[in-house]
Parts: sequence; C-alpha cells; structure tokens
Amino acid sequence: MIICTVFNPAVDVVYRLDGFGLGETRLDVPAHSVPSGKGLNVARVVRTLGEEVAVAGLIPQNDMRRFETFISGQGITPLLYEMPGSARVNVTLADAQAHCVTHVNSMSARLSVTLQEEFLLWLTQRIENGGRWCFSGSLPAGFDGDAYSRVIAECKKKGAVSILDSRGMGFKVGARAAPQVIKPNLEELGDFFDQEIKGVHHIALCAKRFEDMGIDYVFISLGSDGLIAVHGSDCLLCSPPDVKVADTVGCGDATVAGILVAQERGFSFTDTCRMAVACGSSKSMHEGPGIVTREEVWQLMEDVEIKEI
Repeated sequence: MIICTVFNPAVDVVYRLDGFGLGETRLDVPAHSVPSGKGLNVARVVRTLGEEVAVAGLIPQNDMRRFETFISGQGITPLLYEMPGSARVNVTLADAQAHCVTHVNSMSARLSVTLQEEFLLWLTQRIENGGRWCFSGSLPAGFDGDAYSRVIAECKKKGAVSILDSRGMGFKVGARAAPQVIKPNLEELGDFFDQEIKGVHHIALCAKRFEDMGIDYVFISLGSDGLIAVHGSDCLLCSPPDVKVADTVGCGDATVAGILVAQERGFSFTDTCRMAVACGSSKSMHEGPGIVTREEVWQLMEDVEIKEI
C-alpha cells in the first residue's frame, strides 16, 4: 500500500473575490474550507488514479473528526495520531478582477519534543516491508530537522520504499538519509547545494550528485516547464503539454502522486516521468489541490515530450 504522511496539517480557506482593496470590508464573500496538507493532496490524487492509499497524520484534537470524515470520504484509509490543539489555517484570496491569487499560510504552534518522539515511534511501528511511503511538506515548529531522515532510515531498515518532497531542514537532512526518490524544486535544489542554479545542464549535474549520495530516482521540478528526471544512465527533460491552466496550487503534489502510482505499477522510468508530468498538468486544469481526472492523465501522458539531456 501507498502511505502518505501529514506532519503539518492545515485547514485551507478560499475566498473568491471580484476586486479587492486594502482596508476594505467585504461582506457575503463566497468561500469554502477543506482539510489539507501536502500528503493529503498527494493521497487524493493517488486514490483518483485507482490505487489503495492511507494517510498517516499528526492531527489536532479539535479538528480530528473533520479530518477523519474528509479523508474517509475520499476513499482513503485514515491512520491518525491525535495531538492537542487546533489545526493552523491557510487563507487564499482569489481575485477574479485582478486575475491573481494571494496565499497566506500560517505557522503551526510549536510542538514538544515529547510529542515528536511519541509520533515518530507510532509512525515507525506502522512501516512494513513492501510499503511505499511518501514524506512531503514542511515539518512543524518544534520538530527536529532530522525527523524525516529518521523515518526514512526506518523504511530502509524494514524494506519499504520512501519518497521525500520537503523543504528547509526537512529536505536538507532527509535527503542525506538517501530515500529511494526525491522531488525538489529549483529553489530547494539551490538551497541544498548553496549555489545559484543556472540552466538545464547545471540542474542535471546537481541531480547526478544526488545519485552519488545513493538516491535512486531524482525528479527536479521546473514548475510549468515540467521536470528533469535522473535514474542510472538516464537523464530526461520532460516537458508538459499545453493546457488551459485554472490553478497551479498542488501541481507538485499531483506530480509526486504520479511517481508513486507509476512505480507501484512497475512502469518504466520514461512512463513514470510521463505519468508524473501528466498528473501535474491535469491538476493545473482544476481549481483546488488534489484534483485530477484519470481520463485526463492517460490522455495527457501521450503529449508529454521527453528528451535525453
């Protein structure tokens, strides 16, 4: 089974406006809210593509029922560890008049070392041989930077596959534990190597350095330009098809889902790249994270352009 972790959950609130000015008071604004977290976004796409998936999350007590109901309603298995408090709230302001979207993501409350240790123990007890684990998103305040590296090491010890898609210390330390798969973007790549990344060949060289660290599959996200993927002697530039973009939030999570599903099904490296890019493209055509259609993904796979670098 595929298991997606959520270390730093949130409730996303989206307000849709037709024009917005600082200092204004707006009444009766259309809005909706939904439980979120990068791992949950990944899991939703995995489930849409037809694979069994679970979410293993650290969920605040005041929002537990809401998260559990939402996750179960998506056909996803909830494996939830309760902690005190309430989930952080992320706000999105979608201004139709200005054709722009503004995101305000809140910081989580600082968690104790004791809670970290209890959650990591609970999590590692659920790792089994043959599982496929996705560690994505930021680590909550108070967690040590090596939290991801510890669970990645446990996956390797027990014969489970791990993929890492994080930022900051979570990625820097986690990548050094050599998960089987990583998916940094250009900013995270430059941050890891402490240098400005210039051009396709520089990106490819950095990806090869990750391989030298023992990471089997490296997918470097290029945003709307697709991704560069490295495995063994293959180094591929994968360009997405032209689509009508509605919302880019969650495209990276959909890309991770495509990698997970393709590898779970034993796809070739090239077809894994095609599915990853197609999932990101399908997500961009829909508003809200975690939303793709299976039919679109299969169709878009045919239009992904692959070139050797």
